[in-house]
Amino acid sequence: MPHPAMPPRQRRARRRRYRTLLRLAGWLSILLDHFKPLRVPLLILAAAAFMTAGVGQAAELFVIALWIDPDPGRYLWLLAGSACAGLAAWYAARHAYRMVYPRWPALQDPHARALRDWLPRGLGAAVPAWLVLGYLRASALVPPGACQLAEACGRRDARALGLLLESVALIAFFAGRRRLVHGWCRWRGTPAALAPRPSQEPRARKLSQLGRAPLRVFAGALLLNVTVTALVAWRPTLFDGSGPLATALLAASFLTLSGSFLCMLADRRGWPLLSVLLLLTAALHALHLNDNHRVRQYPAMSTHQHPAPPPPDTRPSFEAYANAWLDDRCAGRSPCPVVMVSAEGGGIRGAAWTALVLARLTALVEAQRPRGAGAPLLARYLFAGSGVSGGSLGLASYAVLLRAPAGRDGLETRTQQLLGHDFLAPTLANLLFVDFTQRWLPGAWFDDRARALTRAWEDAAQVLPGGAAFAQPFSALYLRPDGRVDTSTPALFLNSTTVAEGRRFIQHPFRPLATPQHQPWAAAFDGAVWLDPRVPLSEAVLNSARFTYISPAGTLETAGATPAVPAALQLVDGGYFENSGATTLLEVMRQLKDIAARRGQALRFIVLHLSNDPALTDFVDRHDPAHFMPFYAAACARPAAAAAAAPSGEAVAPFQALLDTRIARGAYARIQLLRTLHEDEGNPARGDLLWHFRVCPGDYPIPLGWTLSAPVFDELRRQLEHNYPLPAMARELARQLAPPGVAAAEISAR
Repeated sequence: MPHPAMPPRQRRARRRRYRTLLRLAGWLSILLDHFKPLRVPLLILAAAAFMTAGVGQAAELFVIALWIDPDPGRYLWLLAGSACAGLAAWYAARHAYRMVYPRWPALQDPHARALRDWLPRGLGAAVPAWLVLGYLRASALVPPGACQLAEACGRRDARALGLLLESVALIAFFAGRRRLVHGWCRWRGTPAALAPRPSQEPRARKLSQLGRAPLRVFAGALLLNVTVTALVAWRPTLFDGSGPLATALLAASFLTLSGSFLCMLADRRGWPLLSVLLLLTAALHALHLNDNHRVRQYPAMSTHQHPAPPPPDTRPSFEAYANAWLDDRCAGRSPCPVVMVSAEGGGIRGAAWTALVLARLTALVEAQRPRGAGAPLLARYLFAGSGVSGGSLGLASYAVLLRAPAGRDGLETRTQQLLGHDFLAPTLANLLFVDFTQRWLPGAWFDDRARALTRAWEDAAQVLPGGAAFAQPFSALYLRPDGRVDTSTPALFLNSTTVAEGRRFIQHPFRPLATPQHQPWAAAFDGAVWLDPRVPLSEAVLNSARFTYISPAGTLETAGATPAVPAALQLVDGGYFENSGATTLLEVMRQLKDIAARRGQALRFIVLHLSNDPALTDFVDRHDPAHFMPFYAAACARPAAAAAAAPSGEAVAPFQALLDTRIARGAYARIQLLRTLHEDEGNPARGDLLWHFRVCPGDYPIPLGWTLSAPVFDELRRQLEHNYPLPAMARELARQLAPPGVAAAEISAR
């Protein structure tokens, strides 16, 4: 049956829809063509939007910059940086539209004049507006009570309003400056220097036709970019104190002007500049021709140098350290109390929580002792600590600051002075200037951003008593000037992960523990075999805390390769294998127990496990808390039972399993630690303790990055004081650790 003829009204409506779709497709094509000359500022804004919306650690940066930070100078840096980035985006886009590109004829379409007039203005004003939106998103994640905790409620909206006014001022400047210039020229009686609208300015077929002023601006930006890169390479902490956001905005300003100028030059000739640069850096990376991420083997070494042969090994042996420690602490004591610490990773949050808990417990235990009783009791009986990532930084900070003589500022105050420093700004400056430049150059020429991070640690510690040890060899902490073993510092075992093998890489200050006859580490590398005896403490901490992308994977080269010792390993964050540090701690405990058994001594272990994941449930509660936690109070409210995870698709499931097994390995290590302490339950004299200190979801968000604000320390202190019976725990520790001559009644009375 033939299809009936369509009524004329329906045919006209269909033709109108077709014409509308064609017009929309035409406008979409015009819009895409107009985006192409602006791809550098658009890519930068897209990356900034992704970081703001998709990276949780970025939220703290907005909260610090626009709410918490009491320094008005850093806020002025932020205003200046956002203004520079906005002006750079506008200026680059405005002159990109003046060029004639044979490949994109739509840029000459007269119907798109308004787009060419307002898109550069919108890009320029979007920079401070993006900061305001990032702050609003970040502040929405802050619990309601955090305003009182931060004690900066009146400042939170004023700074955001300042950026919003800056965005409005930029729009007013972009839109009104031509009228001002024309009015000034009319008053002076001179010809107008600018066309009435940007789209009416004469088009340029060569860069030289843009005029002297634009060429001078672009050339000056290139020269200044090179100058700043050289200054940052010479002094990695140049931007220390400016703030991470201001540093990133300044780098974006240079990249926008320099990158847009080079793209204009290439687009005019039809060269795919960005594609060529991407292929170049991919080829250099694949061929390892520009690797500047080498692990520093001694303080004078740079990350772009090959190491020199190591000197004779003067490090003490672990057995000598253990015997000297047992001689000094355990003479006449059976069982002898031994404090062990495992500190989980978690960026600066893990470092702050680890050092804060240990500093507070040290002070409280000392308050229970008789006056003038010598070295701090907890520190004296702390034999070893196993750290991962930020936990390694926390353990190193505690150990270094502990060596300094007690002054007016307590250990906890000095801990905040050290870890409250902004370590992220210099790291970002080196990432965005030096490392970014290195990616396009064959050969390794500059120190990398990881070296900037270790320099920031060293500089922050240098001003504190004892802090110079961060820049000195790791093993120097355990040797006296006369060459004897120094047991005043707890033995630090800092865990990293090898890339190709996926194994733990255990760094410690002693001679290699592994021998052909004895292998103390289960499926792990003994770092002392590969590391130079002079490796700095800051570098050992860095190898454990090579946080994803913020710190690059480190290439560890050995001077003399053998079949048993490969020529190179690649190290990443210790949390890739397992984030608890408990696996290495167990192996250290077993070695110490074997040494004590040969001496005929019994040990009582007091294990402090410091975790930094708010989602972690308390494994001790589920395993006989009466035995392991005599003075324990639940740190976090028990979370509701988690719903079963939805099945993943076949494309995502393998990657999801690889990521989740890391968490499962940590849970397995904690359970193994509990089982080991259960082994001697039949010996009531031993009485092992396991205390779990964990960070909870609290009244203020606690980030994972490399910068912390003062309210974060306040929140950590609040959790420590509110969630744990610290006085009772301190009395128990003092009772366990007190020498036999100190009566238990005297400690209880205190």
